[in-house]
Amino acid sequence: MKRIGIAASHIAKDDLVLYNVFVILLSCLLSLFIFLVSAFTVAAGMALTSWATRGFMAIDPGAMLVKVSLAGLAAATGLINLTAIMVNIKFKR
Repeated sequence: MKRIGIAASHIAKDDLVLYNVFVILLSCLLSLFIFLVSAFTVAAGMALTSWATRGFMAIDPGAMLVKVSLAGLAAATGLINLTAIMVNIKFKR
C-alpha cells in the first residue's frame, strides 16, 4: 500500500492535489486488477468443480453461489482499496 504513495509522489512532483488524485487513481486501478484476477480464479474454480462433478455442465452465471462469491470478493477488494487510499492520502505537507 505504501508503494501507491511512492508512485503517486514521483508522478505528482510536489503538487498535493495532483498527488491525491494519483493516489485515488492508482489504488482504483490496482483494485480493479486484483478484482479481475481474483474473479477469474473464482469463476475458473467453480467451472472446474462443476465439470469434475457433473461432466460438462457449466454453472449458471445467474446462480446464487456465483453472485454471493463475486459480491464478497468485490466487498473485500473495496475495503482494501479504501484502506490504501486512507493510508496514502495527505491533507497538508
